[in-house]
Amino acid sequence: MAGLDANTGRGERIVTALLFGASAVCVLCVAAILGFLAWFCLPLLSWRELSVVLSWRWEPAGGSFGILPMAVGSLLLAGSALLLAWPLGLGLCLFVHGLGPRRLARPLLALVRLMTGVPTVVYGLVAAFLLVPFVRRALSGSGYCWLAAALMLALLALPTIVLVLDGQLRLVEPRLRLTAASLGLTRAQELLRLALPMSARGLRTAGVLGFSRALGDALLPLMISGNAAQLPHSPLDSLRTLTAHIALVVATDSQSAAYSSLFACGLLLFGVSYTVNLGLRRLGSAQGGGATGGMTRLPAGRWLEPLAVALAWLSAVAVPAALAVLLGYLVWRGAPTLGLSLIFGDTPPLDALLRGAPVFDGLWPACLGTLWLVFLSACIAVPLGVASGIHLAEYATGRAGRLAAFCVDLLAGVPSILMGLFGFALILLLRRSFWPQANTCLLLSALCLAMLVLPYLFSATRSCLEGLPRELRLACAALGLSRWQTVSRVLLPVAGQGVLGGVILAIGRVAEDTAVILLTGVVVGAGTPASLTDKFEALPFTIYYLAAEHQTPQELDLAFGAALALLCLTALLFGAARRLRSGMARRWESGRSFT
Repeated sequence: MAGLDANTGRGERIVTALLFGASAVCVLCVAAILGFLAWFCLPLLSWRELSVVLSWRWEPAGGSFGILPMAVGSLLLAGSALLLAWPLGLGLCLFVHGLGPRRLARPLLALVRLMTGVPTVVYGLVAAFLLVPFVRRALSGSGYCWLAAALMLALLALPTIVLVLDGQLRLVEPRLRLTAASLGLTRAQELLRLALPMSARGLRTAGVLGFSRALGDALLPLMISGNAAQLPHSPLDSLRTLTAHIALVVATDSQSAAYSSLFACGLLLFGVSYTVNLGLRRLGSAQGGGATGGMTRLPAGRWLEPLAVALAWLSAVAVPAALAVLLGYLVWRGAPTLGLSLIFGDTPPLDALLRGAPVFDGLWPACLGTLWLVFLSACIAVPLGVASGIHLAEYATGRAGRLAAFCVDLLAGVPSILMGLFGFALILLLRRSFWPQANTCLLLSALCLAMLVLPYLFSATRSCLEGLPRELRLACAALGLSRWQTVSRVLLPVAGQGVLGGVILAIGRVAEDTAVILLTGVVVGAGTPASLTDKFEALPFTIYYLAAEHQTPQELDLAFGAALALLCLTALLFGAARRLRSGMARRWESGRSFT
């Protein structure tokens, strides 16, 4: 018996060490990103180089490499997108929570959740061929401008804002129902006079997250903002953001100041991510410390209620209409191309599947590359993400736990373009040190994508485990189960649906990302990769490339067909993830967790 206890204790220590190591990986990822950015910024420490990069002119031919126009462009674009998205998000929440018909609330919220599964490259493709020509005809100019990019970024950031506000209002409203009923308040008065003032910090959190989402996106500014390195004087002028600048300059000479400016941009973006994370933590701690969660008085006036109703109806009509136009245009352009010829071109499908025959005019190599990316990224990220979530939910205490949680939150806010820049810098370091043949490849892309989705897996696992009743743990302790036996035999099986939902969300994120692979190994015409160190093709990049470089109408039709196929894939994955997580919640509510 003593030997059995000793073996159990030894096993517990090994498991604890492994779980701690998984959490430490998240800390190391943040340290590696920051360290690489800082290392490659060292050439800028001289006053001469620093003055070149921190200037207002970007003219590489003339030796001017200033990044300040891109920094201002990023702030202007993200700020204007937030000014559009935040009122619309607030209006949608007011509509869902009582200012609109109850029968429309659930479908509207489901539509917002559906928007989270729309790949960014799909937004960019449709905007480039629908919104940009409309702006060009209606307002003159090229159409590739600040206004077009701001409109699309607002649509991209809107689901984040709506879901944060919706969650906050659902926490606050149950406490207010008796108070509102006793005061004889209408539903609109309850929302405007009680719920919104008590949700003030939630409103600010939604704004901060929406701003961060717009600031960190690379693909939409790259595709529709015009990318002129200048200070825009009107919404119809083009601009360039920091994220788009990194993507555009990544292939320049590695000895130039233009190259060094990439890492200055990356360090600046990392600093913004750190600031946003600290701000969110301050909001969260302040919210937890107050009884009201940050009560704020709204201005009084007879105009407030009609204005709120008008905003709610405007948002409820404008957002679904905009999404319907965009997706309707995509279906109209892409549906006629769907079929085996879209995937295999002129190659017989059985030859491509069974004999490995090359496909030159279809999407099969891009589909295979995407599947390889998903598989490799999942193999790297799922064990680490789930293990780190278990460690922080069940084992971590004190400073180590707080540090790991902070690093995971910080990693979640790092823009995807920085993950790609990290992979790019890693290859450069390997070339300069001991491996001159090192190059961007499939394995590198999978590694960077795994780092990108680690926070999704961590958060899903941790929230599912922490959401389980404390009575389960007490019952397991009473039965004499060790901590790991409790986790592996009881908690994980019960929380399995939620954890699997997080895995599927991570897979969907891997399948639709473009910014990371843009810098780490994807190319056009690479064919099927023969090894992990080969270049590869992927659906998101194929869509982006065909949209920018198509030579014939047939190539453009191929881009729309690929976009429609990618949209269906990601919508299916996101829908499955949400169904699994909601199924887990229903099981607990009905008390059938072990049946």
